[in-house]
This record gives sequence, structure tokens and C-alpha cells, in this order.
Amino acid sequence: MRSTISNYFTESERNRFRNLLELANDSKYPGERENALAAATRIAQKYNMTLDEATRWNPEDIAPGKNMAQQGSYQRPVKSSEVSNLVKNQQNAEAEKKLWQAAMDRAKDRGLDKAENAKKAAQEAASERRQNSKSRRNPTTHATILLKETSLSFEEISDITGLDVYKIITMKLKSRSAA
Repeated sequence: MRSTISNYFTESERNRFRNLLELANDSKYPGERENALAAATRIAQKYNMTLDEATRWNPEDIAPGKNMAQQGSYQRPVKSSEVSNLVKNQQNAEAEKKLWQAAMDRAKDRGLDKAENAKKAAQEAASERRQNSKSRRNPTTHATILLKETSLSFEEISDITGLDVYKIITMKLKSRSAA
């Protein structure tokens, strides 16, 4: 049995509760939704109410000295259906996640991920071969490409390709069109 109005939401708690429900309804992150819903549930439980009762609770209907059951103070605002839908959606998401995980486990038992693991291993081996490869591009061709496609200085191109700076300058002058 609930006693007086002092045992119910303060204005700041009502605002916090409402903000938590809006966050739980609007967030695109499942963890954030779960945490907001859990915090709102804790606030409602603090006053011995369910989440649905707390959303419908209206402070104007409580007169001092009477409890909520005597007053009939529960009014259904527009957003209480959203809370019910949110709770149902959360339960559906959890059930769907469990079903998906069970299906993945069954697929792994059948060996369906072996092909995926083999493909990843082949890609890693190819990547390793490329990184350890000693073959290099022809320095003259490499310098020509760097001259055309970058704004690197002659010294930087010389350091990259191993060619003499004067050879690179010669290549640049020869590549210019006659004016």
C-alpha cells in the first residue's frame, strides 16, 4: 500500500525518467537502449511501480493523505504504448540474437566456416608473400611515374628510387614538351 505524495516521483526524477525512456526509444545503439531502459526500471522500482505504471503516473491526481489505489490516479499518456513496444522489441531482439547464435553454432558444427577460414588463411599468406617480396619496380620507370604523378622534390625521388639526383632532373627536363 502506497502512502502520500512524498513517496512518489519528484519533478527532477520525472524528467530523468522521461528522458531515459526517450533515449531507450530513440537510440540506434542496443547497449544504450538496454542501459536506459534498465535505469528507468530502477527509478520505477524505487517507488514500487512497474515501468508501465510509472509511465502512466500523473502527479496532479494525488491528494495528500490518500494512496494511488484510492485515487484512481493512473492516466494513460500517449507514450506508454511506446514503452510497451520498446520492451517487446527488446525481448524480440534478445530472442532473435539467441536464435542467430544457435544457427551459427550449428553451422560451425557442420563445418561451414572451414571454407571461410581457409580463404582468410590464403589471403594472409598472399599478403605475407607480398610484404617479404624482394622484387622492386624498375628505378627509372618508378622515377618517371613519381615525377608525373607527385609533387615530390628531386631529392625525395632520388632517395626512394636510388637514382642520382642529376639523372632525375634530366628525366624531368626530357619529359617536358617543347614550347
